Amino acid sequence: MTQPKRIKPFTAALRRHLLSLRGRLLLGVAALWLLLSLLLLAFGWQSGSRLVEETNRVHLRYEADLIRNAITQQVEERMEALEGLAGQLQQVSPGTLAARNPQALMSLFDGLLVVNADNMIIDDWPKVPNRVGQDASVRAYAQFMRHFQRRHVSEPFVGILSGKPMVMLLVPRKDTDGNYAGFLGGQVEIGGSELFDNFDHLRLGNAGHVVVTTASGRLLYHPEQRRGLPDISQLKDDPQLELAMLGWEGEVLQDEEALKAYRQIWPADWVVSVYLPLGQMYAPLAELMERITYQVWWSLGLLLPVMGALIWLALHPLSHLAHQIKELRHGSRDALEIPTQITELRRVIDAFNKLEKQRLATLHDLQQRSALLRGILAASPQGMFVTDTRGELTFVNPTLQRMLGITLATHLEEWARHIHAQDRAPLVKAWLASLLQQQDLKRQFRYYGEHGELLWLDVHTNAISVDGEFIGLVGVVRDITQRQHEDALRRWEAEHDPLTGLLNRRGLERRLEDAFAEWQKAGISSALLLFDLDHFKCINDTGGHALGDSMLQQVAAAMGSEARSSDHAARQGGDEFAMLLPGCKLPRALQIAESLRARIAELSVEQHGQSWQVTASIGVSTFQPDDLTIHEVMKRADAASYAAKSRGRNEVVSG
Repeated sequence: MTQPKRIKPFTAALRRHLLSLRGRLLLGVAALWLLLSLLLLAFGWQSGSRLVEETNRVHLRYEADLIRNAITQQVEERMEALEGLAGQLQQVSPGTLAARNPQALMSLFDGLLVVNADNMIIDDWPKVPNRVGQDASVRAYAQFMRHFQRRHVSEPFVGILSGKPMVMLLVPRKDTDGNYAGFLGGQVEIGGSELFDNFDHLRLGNAGHVVVTTASGRLLYHPEQRRGLPDISQLKDDPQLELAMLGWEGEVLQDEEALKAYRQIWPADWVVSVYLPLGQMYAPLAELMERITYQVWWSLGLLLPVMGALIWLALHPLSHLAHQIKELRHGSRDALEIPTQITELRRVIDAFNKLEKQRLATLHDLQQRSALLRGILAASPQGMFVTDTRGELTFVNPTLQRMLGITLATHLEEWARHIHAQDRAPLVKAWLASLLQQQDLKRQFRYYGEHGELLWLDVHTNAISVDGEFIGLVGVVRDITQRQHEDALRRWEAEHDPLTGLLNRRGLERRLEDAFAEWQKAGISSALLLFDLDHFKCINDTGGHALGDSMLQQVAAAMGSEARSSDHAARQGGDEFAMLLPGCKLPRALQIAESLRARIAELSVEQHGQSWQVTASIGVSTFQPDDLTIHEVMKRADAASYAAKSRGRNEVVSG
């Protein structure tokens, strides 16, 4: 479709104006103004974002500390009230609590229970039919109090009679002789306690909220879920919350969704999570930036006419120059009467000649520097190479040729075949990425030498650019095989006993920590065997330490024979030994321990016609639900070992 005749001249004129110097300058000013405005807006947004984030982080930190302190204070207040009442309850019978008239405590608790040392409920207030006389042993908190006899906040549970979710605050009771007489418990209903009722009044905005969980993964409070006892898995995956349940505190910006703070309620073993969504944080800043953007567009509309007038005035002398050039062409003028213009042209010619002379001198200097650099690389005691932009070798110094047999004829595919199979793909990928992205590369990898020997190599490459143009890589290769072997040997020696080759105490505890983590995470049971050697001292005293060392080595060999491929045998020091059986339940662990005990009993050492034998008193234990650290299971196994000795030695006892 052809344009109308009246539009064609207008289009041509518009094109001429846009392609003219005035048009280009005006477009350049507009583009520059727009670019500067965008940069200022971007800088303002970035600075504002940092300020908003830091301000909200400080605010969130303050609110989180406030919540933590408030809950901690309320828990401590309730614990102190319970301890005060427990000190008055040496002798308790049904009705004792009612006689004490504990109305003052009802603002803190929804109910009180008194339990004796046999975990039987002997009194409650307010009275609930059929509760006195019940056995509380089914509750985990009752078992905890019976074993540890210290103040405790229970896991959330649903009351058998009330059917409501609650937690129990517990303190031990003592009789008149100071002996443990049971405990006093205060019930706190999760759905109606002031512990969780004040979060809606916090200065967290419309979308900010608080979540309270136990360190074991039970949900206590959520603004959208207050009924029942849902598992923590119903919340969105939150790695920081998992760390907080292990004891971590702090603030973090997670998944570009929310600013979150985590605090520990140590007296109750709870975790408080405070959430502040980013959309709410940045809403005022976005509104402000929108208003500023409108003002920028208005300013641009006002600026263009003003700049157009200034450019027209600045370029007006060029109109005279064009007019004089036309006069020269028509012969009406002999010379240009713009002497400054001729002077500038002469300066341009002189500057060009000077620049060309400098270019030739620079080229000669560059050639000399290139020759000097190649000489330095060739004389370097370290392996060095240079590649082009495609990664092909353009220089290999003699050191690298001797080290790896690489020459200029070696291509990427050829030397890559010598790389260890496990390191080949990641290294080749990183190598190609460094070429494509023109970035440096630092890697350590395994490499098979010319004669098949396995080497550890350390490669550092630097991307080389000239005037902003990428021209290739220069790299340094070091043989770090000896250092890797020494590091591996030091790591082995740090966790192993030099006499027997078994794990030492440090190595055992590290693997025990790993097994305990698996127990807490997935419920995978593990067993621990602890024992020392009966009658070993007489071997050392009579036969000497060399004979004792021989017996220790035989015991270590016996442990290796009985151990499974996944088990860990250790010598903790002297004649003390241990064996960790991951994934092993108690019956199987007792079988292994009995087999080991019998094998050790058959061992003997001889010297000068005299023979010595030892036996083992083995204690066996497994992880228990109440274990907080590995030391509990070690204490039980150690106590079982002493019990085996007290029974006459050469026994296996579980604990």
